[in-house]
Amino acid sequence: MPLGEGAAPPPGFVDLCQRDESVCVSSAAAPVMALAASTGVLTTSSVGGDPQSIARLQTDATENPAPLQVEQVQIFTPAIDPTFMSSGVVGGAALPTAESAPPVTLAETAAPSELAKPVFLNKSQMRLVNTLNRDVNREVQKANDFDLYGLLEFWSLPRVIDGKMYGDCEDYALEKRRRLIAAGVPAEAMSMAVAVTARGETHAVLLVRFESGDWVLDNLTPWATPWGDLNYRWIERQAPGSPEWKKVA
Repeated sequence: MPLGEGAAPPPGFVDLCQRDESVCVSSAAAPVMALAASTGVLTTSSVGGDPQSIARLQTDATENPAPLQVEQVQIFTPAIDPTFMSSGVVGGAALPTAESAPPVTLAETAAPSELAKPVFLNKSQMRLVNTLNRDVNREVQKANDFDLYGLLEFWSLPRVIDGKMYGDCEDYALEKRRRLIAAGVPAEAMSMAVAVTARGETHAVLLVRFESGDWVLDNLTPWATPWGDLNYRWIERQAPGSPEWKKVA
C-alpha cells in the first residue's frame, strides 16, 4: 500500500499512544513525544455486518462511493471504571485509572532514514496469520465504544466482561497485533490503517507486510487479504515502525 503525504492520525490512536506508547511505536523509531491532530478527524466505530450483505454492496462502491463520515472528537483519556479489564492482562489485574492526557501538539518522530530496515513476513507465516485472524474474529463479540465505555471513540484491546471479549473494528485489530507479537512477529511488520467500507462506515484494520505486499487482517473477513483486493476506499495508514500516519497515495 503506497504512502502519500502526512495525515492526522485517528483520535483514538492519539489517545492510545498517550496511554501506552509501546503500542504505537517500535523500538526502531523515536519515542512518541506528541501527535498532531485536527479538530475534524475520522472516527473508527465500525462493528461490521453480514459478509454476504457487504459483498452485495461492494458492486456499487467504486461508481457511487459513500461520503466520508467526519466527526468532531475531543482527544482525552477518560477515567475508566475500576472493574475494566482488557484482553491480554496478566493475572486478571484491572487496568489502572488513566490520568488526563497532555495537550496534543506536533509529533516528533524518527525520519525514515533513522528507522530500521523494513521487516517482511514470508509465505510460510501466512498460515499463522490466517489462523490468528479467524480466532480473534470468532472470540471477540461485536460492540461499539459507546456501549462499552460511554465514549464516541476509544481505542483499546477488547474489553473482557464476564469472561467474554467485546470490541469494535480497531479493538479486533489491536488484539491481532498483540497476539502476533506474542507469536514472534516483529511489530515493525505491522501497522494500522483506516478505510471506508461499501456501507460507508469508517473502518480500522491491521496491515501485515509480507514479501508479496501488504495484507489486511479484517474483522469482516476470516482470511488475510491483499489490500488491493478489498473494495474499500483507503484513507490513511500508519507508517510501519512509526507512530506517524500517511495518506494512502
